[in-house]
Amino acid sequence: MKLVLLPLDDRPVTYVFPQLLAKAAGVSALVPPRQLFGSLTRGANIEGIASWVNAAIETQRPDAVLACLDSVLYGGLINARRSSDTIKDIVRRIKHLESWQKITRKTTGKALAIFAQSSIMRISDNYDNTEEKPYWSQYGRELFSWSSQLHRLSKQSRSFGGDRQKQETIQLLETKVPPQIRKDYLQTRFRNFQVNLKLIELAGEGIIETLVLSQDDSGEFGLNVLERDRLIDHIQLLRLNERVFCYAGADEVICALLARSLSHKAGKGPNANLFFSPEEGAQHMSRYEGQPISKTIQDQMRACGINRLTGPGQLADFNVVVHTSDRQQGDHIWLPGHQDLRQVETRKSVDNTIKLLAESTQPCVLIDVAYANGADPALMQALLQKEDLVQKLWGYAGWNTTGNSAGAALALGVSHWFAQRQGMPSAEAQKTLKECLFTRMADDWAYQANVRGKLNGDGSLPSTSELLRLMAPYISSIEKALDYQVPSVNLSLPWNRRFEIEVKTEQTA
Repeated sequence: MKLVLLPLDDRPVTYVFPQLLAKAAGVSALVPPRQLFGSLTRGANIEGIASWVNAAIETQRPDAVLACLDSVLYGGLINARRSSDTIKDIVRRIKHLESWQKITRKTTGKALAIFAQSSIMRISDNYDNTEEKPYWSQYGRELFSWSSQLHRLSKQSRSFGGDRQKQETIQLLETKVPPQIRKDYLQTRFRNFQVNLKLIELAGEGIIETLVLSQDDSGEFGLNVLERDRLIDHIQLLRLNERVFCYAGADEVICALLARSLSHKAGKGPNANLFFSPEEGAQHMSRYEGQPISKTIQDQMRACGINRLTGPGQLADFNVVVHTSDRQQGDHIWLPGHQDLRQVETRKSVDNTIKLLAESTQPCVLIDVAYANGADPALMQALLQKEDLVQKLWGYAGWNTTGNSAGAALALGVSHWFAQRQGMPSAEAQKTLKECLFTRMADDWAYQANVRGKLNGDGSLPSTSELLRLMAPYISSIEKALDYQVPSVNLSLPWNRRFEIEVKTEQTA
């Protein structure tokens, strides 16, 4: 099986890890050169990517294209919020998808399976403009509040009393943001919303096989949530519920698209049981998503093509274990003005998760969401001491949001399932699985949950040698638990900030 992958940008989690998943599944991944994709400060080379894909489809004849369309429509996920391109510009770029279909029909006589993603533009509750337009540093939280109240007003929320009070609240919030900034913000949102409507139409026409409209960071209320609801209404109106999905996520979606393409190729996805640890953790609110953790997990399973078993007598290919905290989801990142959740109680959850893994007679996919932005240190400390349980893992992730972790872990489970189904030699399948598990554990646990917090408080970036020194004891623990020796590990901070790390082993370098 041969796939073309078009990531959101050039980050390790979006560009490198999906290629590892393809390797674990035993499929060939064709990916444009990394320098063509967008970064933190640079938009993607849109026409360069499109030309590369045209040539790849014509000469390599892939089975499917997995396309994060923000790259070829706006220049990347971040550029989708910053770009000043017009709707006309972007609709012209959408025609690339029709071009890919024409080339495929000409060379093979068949339609091309396009599994695509487009994001619903986020709205962040902070003053960090690193990934936003410049005015976010001064008006970010005010725009977030204004957006939330506009959504509440549209829903006729009782909490605001009569219409006059609602209007007065909106007017007060609007005095805090200059009109030209509010206008620019609404125009950008409107443009992206119209583009998503157009993509739904392409799914209805069969040009897109599967479309994911992913809701990037979100609260419970906001114009982004209002847009999501309207997009879902449009999807239902066109009866596209089985082909167009709208759910919380972003960076992990290409992994989910990979899993779905594998399930599609197999004719039916894997069967899985779902367990929450503890059971009440299913209803904990997921940070940056504005919904219960259970909603995110079920959406991700559906997107990956996994069939959740709910009745007795059905055999699971693997069990999905979702590790939460005892009471509320923590967060390894603290932003001023927000609750500090860098330490939450997980003792009971850890005991229960270890018990679930120990009692499972099936392989397990472990989704570690006790914290956002990193693994649960208590869980990993307990788990890595039990090598027999680590050997049961077909998937693990614990990075960024619940959606990010769930999509990555589930996709790894599907990839390993597919490799076994297609007859990949057992030794090779185990080696590629361990390579993926090593990468996630080194990133999500070693760096995100431990080393990042030990870096200098002045904000300066550590040297490569300093990173290696701090990571070494954790890497040693992972290698021992996985029974997987890595000849060498290269570490870097590719976006010149502390938020993400790139972990390269000799096998992936």
